[in-house]
Amino acid sequence: MSSRKPLIWGVAALVAIVGGFFFWLQMGLLASIGALAWSGIGLQNHLGNAADGLIGGDYVTGQAEFEQADRSTELILKSVDTSQVALIEHIRGIDIAIQNWRLSVAAAYSISKATGDLITLYGDLSGKSGGTKIFSAGAVDLVRLGTLPAQSAQLKRQVDEAATNLENIVATTFFTDPLAQIRDRALSEVVPIQSGVDTLNEITPSLPGALGANGTKRYLIAIGNQAEMRASGGAPLSLVMVEFESGRVSIPIKGQTSTQLFPPINAKVNWFGPSLNPFFPKNPRNKPFVNANTHPNFLYSAQEMMAAWSGKWDGPSYPEVDGVVTLDLTAIAAVLNATGPIKSEVFGEVTGERIGQILLIDAYQDFGQKDAAIRQEANQELLDQLLTRILSGGELINAGQAILSTASGRHFQMFMKDPALEQLALQSNAAGVVSDPHIGDWSALYTQNGNASKVDVFQQRNVLVNVNLEADGSARVTQQLTLTNATPSERAEGPPERLGYETSWLKSAYYLYVPDSATKFKPSYPVGFTVRPFRNHQQLGGGWVDDGFGHRFIRLVGWTPPGGQSAVSVTYELPAGTFSDGDTSGDARTLNYRVQAEVQSLLNDSTITFQVTGPAGFTPVRQPGMKVSGATGTVSAVQSGPVNAEIGFKR
Repeated sequence: MSSRKPLIWGVAALVAIVGGFFFWLQMGLLASIGALAWSGIGLQNHLGNAADGLIGGDYVTGQAEFEQADRSTELILKSVDTSQVALIEHIRGIDIAIQNWRLSVAAAYSISKATGDLITLYGDLSGKSGGTKIFSAGAVDLVRLGTLPAQSAQLKRQVDEAATNLENIVATTFFTDPLAQIRDRALSEVVPIQSGVDTLNEITPSLPGALGANGTKRYLIAIGNQAEMRASGGAPLSLVMVEFESGRVSIPIKGQTSTQLFPPINAKVNWFGPSLNPFFPKNPRNKPFVNANTHPNFLYSAQEMMAAWSGKWDGPSYPEVDGVVTLDLTAIAAVLNATGPIKSEVFGEVTGERIGQILLIDAYQDFGQKDAAIRQEANQELLDQLLTRILSGGELINAGQAILSTASGRHFQMFMKDPALEQLALQSNAAGVVSDPHIGDWSALYTQNGNASKVDVFQQRNVLVNVNLEADGSARVTQQLTLTNATPSERAEGPPERLGYETSWLKSAYYLYVPDSATKFKPSYPVGFTVRPFRNHQQLGGGWVDDGFGHRFIRLVGWTPPGGQSAVSVTYELPAGTFSDGDTSGDARTLNYRVQAEVQSLLNDSTITFQVTGPAGFTPVRQPGMKVSGATGTVSAVQSGPVNAEIGFKR
């Protein structure tokens, strides 16, 4: 018996050691996994809150949340830096899981650090970090501005590292499918961040020059009046020229376009514009400045405005500008919502919620044609207050964020001579481009005021896109634009000639595009309407013309009485394979109607409805918000920005 004691004790010791080892390994792994899970949830929440703080302009909250996120990141890093993890990562089959673990942790670390650097950058730009503001009291600190390229380059490295780590996660089996979904979702969220940081990295080297470090730079700001619409925005009835010289900001020229800048009333200007623009039959132009932004695509309208600004006329010569920016009352309302109301001796307190009613409706009713100067001076005084607030620097970031938030609805647009700055406009959806996406269907419908009335502010617009799909992926489409002139019934009809801002009648030109691949396109319009051709440009027959960018559209013109309604439409066919991923045999099991609908910057957003009917044997694939009736699926949207819709059908 005694001879077996050493053996028993030895076995017991071995069991204890092995058991202790597995207990140590198990507890260590459980602790690591628990730390990863708990800290990961905390990191996600705190980073989300930090981002919300940045978007809302709350630097203090953003910084506090980032500090919490940073602590979560430290715990995540420790979760993978343990002896237990280091031991099992050499086991075949587990090594891939540990590698994915490490890549996920590295990606989280990079995103966290990038968020911290963004908050630091925001603090530097706004001065909320305690240091000197980069922009304040009408001046830019060019030395501080010169440090931005290095900061943006660091941001780019961090975000690129996060994307690379996520892309390297291996998830190819059934059991790792949840990990693949998480990876793909994370990548989908990183990609737009990566794009934005890339843009920042590209433009920061250009900023000192754009702000006058190497010579004077001038930019024209046009305030669009949505009571009198153009296709590319409101009529530019107020203008401001901003000048940057060695970082100093000044406004040497400003005023009401028609009476103060081009008197006596919209004097004609001679200028050279893009030769392919069909809205002008020849060069040089000989039109008032307010006619310059007629083309739906801002790439043309902006160039016309820049050229018209420095064109020749009987008055003073205005200097050439390096870019043009348009803002309308929707963008200005967003600024007031973000920074607070402004006071007017004439209009009282002007808030973001009421600025449209005050300036586009009440002001025209309270001040007739003979008192127009009083209204214009009051408008200019409000604009001066707003510019003073922004150029002081205290509200620059909040104002900039508010303005940029309206770019998708084309309430803020810009065109710049500098290629890097123009690329910023394109990537931030602020360039006002009108272009067929060449993926499925395309809706681009615009109206333009033709009688200088101010009743576009009452315009109510609905668009119905009626589609009949065929089994080979082709379609017959009718797009109908219905415009209601919802002028209040108590408002007077106005002078008999129906012209000027005292009339309640609306004369509109309707611009109807068709997709580049469309055939058999034909417009329809009410009695009394007419097709108005474009002169001295390539004619495509029936009044259709190339818009200068290779896209086809037509111009229809007609009157809508106060309280009345007008409807115009265009019908066309799209070829086989358009909605069946190239399959033209008619044997496809699924069809997908895809469409992109462009937006016009009306004060009251348009609504658009897509009513799509599948061929025999196909039924719509239900989705949230869709109405289904037999083989027809219907979805609607508010056009506060470009609308992208997809309606699927299965056999």
